[in-house]
Amino acid sequence: MGIIKPTLTLTANSNAVTTDPGPMSISLALSVTDSLTVDIVEQNLYTLGVGSSGFTTLVDGSAVASAFVGGTDGCFVYMKNTMASTVTEKIYISIAIQGQAAAATDGGTTDMARSDAATFRTFTLKPGEFAFFPHDYAGDIIACASAAGQILEFWRYDR
Repeated sequence: MGIIKPTLTLTANSNAVTTDPGPMSISLALSVTDSLTVDIVEQNLYTLGVGSSGFTTLVDGSAVASAFVGGTDGCFVYMKNTMASTVTEKIYISIAIQGQAAAATDGGTTDMARSDAATFRTFTLKPGEFAFFPHDYAGDIIACASAAGQILEFWRYDR
């Protein structure tokens, strides 16, 4: 067992300043740190494809958990779209019911790229954006990109 200590810091100026105005009428300085007990660590750089042939399963929930006990079985996930800010393509992430990754395809194209309520996408990472969140292994995490060759940095810290 080991300890990781993630820290989230959010800062923003008020919207009244001229340099880097923020989105609110007040300035913001928020910071929170946690101490998390983890054991297995997995790290990968994935070069993602497009459409049904481009899906990458990042976490196969059924392969890493058995009891699915909330807060006990699970992990913490960090992922980042490593592409330069000059790139306009995106990385699509879906957290799906186990074994349902195939449902995210529609005639060889990806339903994660849809621009309507039928999308299979949970969230999108633009170049440089990242996410850190807990996952209870109650589902699969899959990824694909809006254009081939997008690189996703991925870390999984098992509870």
